[in-house]
Amino acid sequence: MTRLLLISYIAYHALTHGFDPRVVAAQVFVESSFRPQVVNHGCYGLMQVSLKTWGPVLGVTREDLLDPWTNLWAGTTILRHYLDKSKGDIWRALWLYNNGYKGKNNKYVPQVRKAYKLLYGRDYEKTDTSIR
Repeated sequence: MTRLLLISYIAYHALTHGFDPRVVAAQVFVESSFRPQVVNHGCYGLMQVSLKTWGPVLGVTREDLLDPWTNLWAGTTILRHYLDKSKGDIWRALWLYNNGYKGKNNKYVPQVRKAYKLLYGRDYEKTDTSIR
């Protein structure tokens, strides 16, 4: 997969679900370093979607989640779910994406923020968002 194709997939799914593509790209960087075939603790692909948790809900298989297009659709669908639960707070939504409702990992959001700064040369600002 070419970088341009991957960037276009990220942009399409991010914008379709109402996100700034740069935030989703930073999340993908943290989750998988842009490697679509990563498997880690039952989580698959670019956005490290949990097959056990989300497979039945979204109707996706392991093979589906290793496909970049489907994985980005699944991941941004999940992130949108958490954003709606978070009343538009993208950082809370990202925390929930990584932790679920019972999690305790407080390192994830700072990692995404750091990745955003690394990729784009500045801190994320609320005015940068295209969240609807």
